[in-house]
Amino acid sequence: MSERFALLDSVPLGAMVLDRDLRVLFWNASLEEWTGLRRQEVLGRDVRERLPQLWQQRYATRLAGLFESGAPAVFSSQLHPHLVPAPLRSGRLRVQHTTAVAIPAPEGGYQALLTLEDVTPLTDASSALRRARDEARQRASVDALTGVDSRAHFLEGAARALSQARRHRRELSLLMLDIDRFKAVNDGYGHAAGDATLVTLARICSRTLRDGDAIGRLGGDEFAVLLPEAPRTAASQVADRLRHALAASGVEWEGRRLPLEVSVGVATMGAEDEHIDALLHRADEALYEAKREGRNRVVAR
Repeated sequence: MSERFALLDSVPLGAMVLDRDLRVLFWNASLEEWTGLRRQEVLGRDVRERLPQLWQQRYATRLAGLFESGAPAVFSSQLHPHLVPAPLRSGRLRVQHTTAVAIPAPEGGYQALLTLEDVTPLTDASSALRRARDEARQRASVDALTGVDSRAHFLEGAARALSQARRHRRELSLLMLDIDRFKAVNDGYGHAAGDATLVTLARICSRTLRDGDAIGRLGGDEFAVLLPEAPRTAASQVADRLRHALAASGVEWEGRRLPLEVSVGVATMGAEDEHIDALLHRADEALYEAKREGRNRVVAR
């Protein structure tokens, strides 16, 4: 081993020195461990012959400037596990960060000193952080009990849908559903029975609605359904279909069949509705009108 590069044998990074023909002049101990190739196997050989799977042509292209002017080069690559020599195979992608600097050659010109770092652990940590953030966003967008949209997520989507409907002059309707006599279920059978009622409602509504519709739990036993491209008559028909499906199903609870009836308010977007709050307010008024008229019915506004 050349005394000139002896210090590089103790650094924790992989290190190699190449001449301008890409022949290996030095190969440190870390690279031996990293690649599984002994120093004597690579010295004096074209690096592209010894590591054809790992070497990329763009490396040589970037190094061309270094050999001419001494300008440094930095590049990264992803290495598929099957392309890594057997001692290194871990069954996962490896990410290699490579830095190349120019060092004077004894005969004049430059040689390239390349240091290689396996940054896979950092990449894995970043991926884990992204996954954790994605999961947190998912939890925030879904109601934990029923699996439908959370209040915030539903209202955000509804506001976007209303804006698009106004821009493209399309129909849009919104339903508000409230379970009739829900307090009596909680008081008579316990909160677990109430939770089962909420879950059943969410499941039946999700199964009955179209793919483009959205359902969210606004709080307690109050749910909202967004119906894009639905005029008032069609929205009222959807509301009635939901009401009948829920009543026909009921809730199975400890060998009993509990009733599942809902009151529904329907509101259809008008020219004056610039914000989703206006549509929600009218649907809510229609809902309570349905309650006052005797429950288990649909009222449209």
